[in-house]
Amino acid sequence: MVCYGDINADRIRNFKYVILESEQYNPFDIRLMKETNELVLGYISVGEVSTARYYFPELKDRTLGKNSLWDSYYLDLADPVTQNALMGLVDRIKQKGFDGLFLDTVDAYGPWGPHPEKVGAYVEFISRVKEKYPDFHLMQNSGVSITPRTKDFINSVALESVITDYNFEKSDYRMRRLSEYNERVAGLKNVEEKYNLPIVLIEYANTKSMFNRVRNQATALGWDYFIGNIGLEELPRFK
Repeated sequence: MVCYGDINADRIRNFKYVILESEQYNPFDIRLMKETNELVLGYISVGEVSTARYYFPELKDRTLGKNSLWDSYYLDLADPVTQNALMGLVDRIKQKGFDGLFLDTVDAYGPWGPHPEKVGAYVEFISRVKEKYPDFHLMQNSGVSITPRTKDFINSVALESVITDYNFEKSDYRMRRLSEYNERVAGLKNVEEKYNLPIVLIEYANTKSMFNRVRNQATALGWDYFIGNIGLEELPRFK
């Protein structure tokens, strides 16, 4: 289950993975959710920072440019101040009782991302997290191509929109083209087989019929999956 909005913790039950915006919840909420779910992970963006983050003022002048699509800024993880700011968030997540982290915007360091030259700094950062909190479950969202460098520090790999392909310009939910789907599945199977890492799919649908279609396809792959509405601000609803 993936939700970045502020919802009642008692409504989140019976999930293998629960991925949340940590700043929305207190230690009591986390304890409550851990009673009825397997793993509760806190969201952290390792490639970008939004202007809403409490540490943005400290990092703004240290960023590597703006991502106008999301109104966010690219992080420079090679900068010690930036790494320390993110470690501060990791500490807050740990102190609240989360079981680990959901590492987002990892593609910023992939070969087609804006800053592939910083991939070593990303690897250094997650190794630092693992050294400090060895029992933390680190779920890497995307970054499939750099998994050979991160495999020793992460516990699972998630990928969004393997089966589906949301069109942001048209606000349109749709299924992914077969050739693109096959390419993504092949990449994930390679990661699973080579590194024995669990795979998690995050997909998007808005209708019950699309939900059923995506569910059937995801079930056939044999991986864990979550199907939500775009934005992931609340528990999903399907018309």
